[in-house]
Amino acid sequence: MTGSRPSKEIPLGEAGELIASKKSLSLASSQLVNSPMALIRSAIRAGASGLTVIPAVDASFAVDLMIAAGIVDTLIVSYVGFETLGLAPAFRAAAESGKITVVEADEPFIVHGTRAAASGLPFIPVRKVYEATDLPRRNPMLRTVTDPYTGETVTTIPPLRAEVCVLHAQEADPYGNVQMWAGNQQELDKAKAADTVIVSAERIVPVEKSRRDPRKVTVPGHLVDAVVHAPFGAHPTMSEGFYADDRAHTEEYVSTVRQGRPEAYLDAYVRAPTTHPDYLAAIGPERLASLMRED
Repeated sequence: MTGSRPSKEIPLGEAGELIASKKSLSLASSQLVNSPMALIRSAIRAGASGLTVIPAVDASFAVDLMIAAGIVDTLIVSYVGFETLGLAPAFRAAAESGKITVVEADEPFIVHGTRAAASGLPFIPVRKVYEATDLPRRNPMLRTVTDPYTGETVTTIPPLRAEVCVLHAQEADPYGNVQMWAGNQQELDKAKAADTVIVSAERIVPVEKSRRDPRKVTVPGHLVDAVVHAPFGAHPTMSEGFYADDRAHTEEYVSTVRQGRPEAYLDAYVRAPTTHPDYLAAIGPERLASLMRED
């Protein structure tokens, strides 16, 4: 009976404290789409530190904001950037100065490493992917073994497991069944490859809606530990069916950090707004309304 099951819905502040208690974090958002920005801001406010971060293959705002806030120790990454706005400024500065450890990866490394962790495998072997690159020299996590069937030397990618995975979705029910209307198809593997999964959602719907068409459920409830109701929780990135990405705000962030003033942005949009409604008020109702799309 559904009535006997406890709801997994928790406040945003509690989710931030839970994230801050972990030391490795994974993300599945793609560029400026579905980034769990409200969860990241809450984790920064809660004192997260020393994180090893495993983003999706094309990381952007969420990862750069964590680096700007000084909470990242190690980054396993293939790319961090802002599309037409160029490379991510906090990432570039931290990587060049050595303030963070960068484990150089590529898309196969991220995808297969996540899949290995999701499947409980010790590694995934790949053939001929790295023969013409120097990535194995730069990434000590890449190793070789002999294929017991052919005798061929193959490269192995280790499991990339995280203590916590944070996701943003369009809909979730109180029991954690999640629907994401845009993404990069890594969401399910990322959830399986984490000890704890926290999802923010634009709206919370009755479990009956999830049951109506289970095929639309991106991540099933048994994999999700906590759900947070966070309208505009992906802002300034895009949430499919709800709002477009906030280009002007993104430009403000990139410009401010490139000028060497990340604290100015953090003070205005992360630390001073102590709650999510405060953050939305700082952005302004008119700006938010201009981004909204028809459902």
